[in-house]
Amino acid sequence: MTSTKLSKTTWRGFVAYRLENSQIALIVVPTLGAKIASIVYKPSGREWLWSNPYSTVKQAQHGDCYTAEFDLGGWDECFPSVAKTTYPESPWKGAEIGDHGEIWSQAWQTEIISDGISALKMVATGVSLPYRFERTISISENERTISLKYSVENLSEHDMPFIWSSHPIFAAEPGMKLSFPPQEMTVYSSIADRFGKLGDKHTWPVITEVGAASNKKYDLSEMPDLDAGYALKLYGAAPTGGEVSLAAPQSGDKLTFSFDPAQITHLALWLNFNGWSGLGDGKTYYNLAIEPAIGAQDDLDLAYKRFGEYGKVPAKQTISWNLNVTLSGEKMNESSEHEDEMCVENEVKEDGRLLTYYHFQMAAAVQETQDYKDKSANETKQAEAN
Repeated sequence: MTSTKLSKTTWRGFVAYRLENSQIALIVVPTLGAKIASIVYKPSGREWLWSNPYSTVKQAQHGDCYTAEFDLGGWDECFPSVAKTTYPESPWKGAEIGDHGEIWSQAWQTEIISDGISALKMVATGVSLPYRFERTISISENERTISLKYSVENLSEHDMPFIWSSHPIFAAEPGMKLSFPPQEMTVYSSIADRFGKLGDKHTWPVITEVGAASNKKYDLSEMPDLDAGYALKLYGAAPTGGEVSLAAPQSGDKLTFSFDPAQITHLALWLNFNGWSGLGDGKTYYNLAIEPAIGAQDDLDLAYKRFGEYGKVPAKQTISWNLNVTLSGEKMNESSEHEDEMCVENEVKEDGRLLTYYHFQMAAAVQETQDYKDKSANETKQAEAN
């Protein structure tokens, strides 16, 4: 392949777009909140994004609870808040903002751009507030970088405070390295308050278990064993160099975020090592979210009133920011077509913990779609027969 390619496909029964060049391939689903469902580095075949093995893919409605039914994995966008909250400022004061914001649950308008590059420009509009949110994803020929350009237009006569957070959930595995310079990080949440409560401070990458007689310390820069059993959400200022990376030492695969800290002002981390899920039935997940963000502490009302860390779109104006994701690796597959993809096998233990194992095999996106369709058709026939 010598050029970029943008093609229409399906993902789990939904219309999707596959954007690819010789190095990378990604799948975007407009009707599912413009979710990026897959990011594959072709030379090694690694699928970087986590996919929830328990959840059924379906269309969400405004106001639905993300964590209970729609935590599907992949990459979503959270705006104008991450946590469910009420809007803090007039003239929309008291307006309800849903779990993970209000743009992940709507279908986005899509425009294909093919002017020397392959790009998808996608647009969502406000429900509780008057705004226009735009994200353009593009890749260039033979490059290993995914470029994401964002803008928010305030359609009102009033300034609009907000929190934006990218929300990519990565298929983490023990031994992976999460890297950015040491800095102060603030606890937003910690399951069972194991590492402190809202507002408590740690110095990345080491955190101390609260209340433990031994004051046990954890180095969060290396992903722990599958049975680690803890989860927490941290916020901090954007790293001064504007770079965060996740690397798999055994394979040599690496994913790097790069951005301007003057634009993207914060970094959030969701570290979930079989410590939590929204299912409420004892099952847990092993995954990781690295979230370049504007604003801190998830809840816009809380950020506005207590922490003073949020973004603002002036009345009748537009603000914009850029985020790059670069994939790299040392090892190559033997396949000349570079179509091997990371496959995942899950094992649910008796205590409900989900253990995830990774391996490579031939698994093209088209075949995955066909298998899903065949399975759905068979289930429908069986239901009709009964």
